Amino acid sequence: MVEQKGTKANADNGSCKKMYWYIKKIKYRVMYKIKLREMDRLWEYMGGSCWGLFPPSFYYTHTKEEIERITIETIESCQKMLDEF
Repeated sequence: MVEQKGTKANADNGSCKKMYWYIKKIKYRVMYKIKLREMDRLWEYMGGSCWGLFPPSFYYTHTKEEIERITIETIESCQKMLDEF
């Protein structure tokens, strides 16, 4: 069967390519989140929660400015709790 340009079959082929791209993107996001979760579990298992302020995934998912701002807010909050104690 010879297909002509502009037929429904060609339009469906474009839709399939878009669907494949969306599925591939979703798969990448899910695999990335699983990788971050495993990284955090290993960090916690190795005792990182005792010495680190945030888990490793935090540093992969936030910008440098956000990290600095949130770190300052967290330290101030902890200092306030210690002062009240």
